[in-house]
Amino acid sequence: MSTPDVVFVHGMFMTPLCWEGWRDRFEARGLRTMAPAWPGHDAPVEAQCAAHPDPARGELTLEAVVDTYRTLLAGMDRPAVVGHSMGGLVVQLLLQEGLARCGVAIHSAPPQGVISLKWSFLKSNWGSINPFQDTHQAWMLTFEQFRYGFVNGLPEDLQREAFATQVVPESRLVGSGP
Repeated sequence: MSTPDVVFVHGMFMTPLCWEGWRDRFEARGLRTMAPAWPGHDAPVEAQCAAHPDPARGELTLEAVVDTYRTLLAGMDRPAVVGHSMGGLVVQLLLQEGLARCGVAIHSAPPQGVISLKWSFLKSNWGSINPFQDTHQAWMLTFEQFRYGFVNGLPEDLQREAFATQVVPESRLVGSGP
């Protein structure tokens, strides 16, 4: 049996850098991994932040993100896919289309039509789901939003390091797509 490929899918506000520790761990066990960037998320974090607000970033859709992975996976032998948050939803959509052997969705974003009214969900996602915001404008999390929604269990020094080295502006359209 050949070693399966493992494709990691990052979520909103992130880049493939968020998977570095995971990839190291999987590769140390003999698995081949890759963590491709979403469209427009392949530049260094500093460059993406300096370009904010980028009108092109604001037009990125969930469908464009999924298409990126569809194209990638079409040339592979049904890899395993692992995604976090919106990346978890991308994983579910790829599995639904039979493009992956198996998948893991870590703290996945819900599919369209599934709504949580829990305060923690609304607070964490209000910037994406707020009906009074321009959905075609990219936005950047504040440190406090990132702390609450992503890294609330880490010590503050690690929270600040993660924010400075991994967080990028994001399209609201990704979070509002089907």
